[in-house]
Amino acid sequence: MRRDLVVQVIVDYGDFWENFATPFEAESFINSNLDELDLPLAVWLEDMKGNKKWDFDMVDDGSGVYHLIDRPIDVRQRLIRTTSN
Repeated sequence: MRRDLVVQVIVDYGDFWENFATPFEAESFINSNLDELDLPLAVWLEDMKGNKKWDFDMVDDGSGVYHLIDRPIDVRQRLIRTTSN
């Protein structure tokens, strides 16, 4: 499988970040940890080279459950992730 086609969802809490294989897994993590961690600062999808594909908006459905809605990003923006993170 080509590495540039493999993607991951990054959930950034400022002090640390978590990565997930799917937006559903990220949503589940965010919703199950709201009491302890509150909402993350940012959530985005990137490929394995660190190229950000799109950002997610976190939307409350009215019952206290948050869902991730994808939002296009500026193509000139590029995230560089190092292994020390």
